[in-house]
Amino acid sequence: MKLFVIDSGTTSSRVRLYDGERVVGSAVRPAGAKDVAIRGDASVVTDALRDCIAELLEAHSCALDEIDAIVASGMITSGVGLLEIPHREAPAGLDDIASALVARTFPDVADRPIYFIPGVKTGFGTDSDIAEKDMMRGEEAEIFGYLEGGEPDPEGGDLLFMHYGSHHKCILLRQGRIEGCRTSITGELMMTIMQQTILKSSLQSLSEFEPDEAWVRKGLETAEQAGFGRALFSVRVAETMEAAGKRRATSFYLGALLSLDFALLREMITPRTSRLVLYGKSLYPSVFEPIAKERYPELDVVAVSEEESDRLSARGAMRIFERYKVQ
Repeated sequence: MKLFVIDSGTTSSRVRLYDGERVVGSAVRPAGAKDVAIRGDASVVTDALRDCIAELLEAHSCALDEIDAIVASGMITSGVGLLEIPHREAPAGLDDIASALVARTFPDVADRPIYFIPGVKTGFGTDSDIAEKDMMRGEEAEIFGYLEGGEPDPEGGDLLFMHYGSHHKCILLRQGRIEGCRTSITGELMMTIMQQTILKSSLQSLSEFEPDEAWVRKGLETAEQAGFGRALFSVRVAETMEAAGKRRATSFYLGALLSLDFALLREMITPRTSRLVLYGKSLYPSVFEPIAKERYPELDVVAVSEEESDRLSARGAMRIFERYKVQ
């Protein structure tokens, strides 16, 4: 079976060509829900997806009618995507999500139906407070891609997933079903502060950045003791008044941001939690993992490589679509 699997998120859209269980091609464009929200027009995403599909068909000498299906997940199913479809309400397992797939054809993308995978909303009980309510689009596919059809935990414990991207999410999985989540816009916040505030001159580009662990811990401790805003200003104090240098100042900044992740974790961890899976962009897991192991020695903390993380969404989308076909 040949599939196009679309993963369209906040800042980028990727299409992978699957032949059986193998990814044989991938194309990506820097267009996503953020661009739709800013422009008020979804054509930026339709153009990106059409170009990706055309690129893959040409590269692999393939015709569109040879593709068995096109499956999509992520922010593409939101109000700032291509087709807004309702979230499934937690708890939600593989069958629940597969039963809610929606097929629509968008000629500007391809003259074939696209099967859209719904996101999941959590904490929307009748008496729920706003702080308990959250939602995801795309991470549900990543989680089922990670599980690969095996048992979530042979001991039957709860699993926590920490997703690192434009948004950071802590997601609780219980008995193979998504039970709850908490989200912070940490990734977007990190880049906005680096590019649009006075801290820009004190921080080092992340493309050439190697964290100083001691200064990461200083930033984390300052944020937890004095507050996030105070810790951010301390970045400037460290670089300008203490002559700490940009590497240490950036490490301190990263530690301050880390405090937001530990706040998510404290909310979501349960007495039954046995494993914490960190996945997504590699920078945060590299500094979060050792501190999490110290603070929660009872947890099996697993960091998934960025390369492997990149494959989870497509793998999960395939699993969900396969389950949809047999329902």
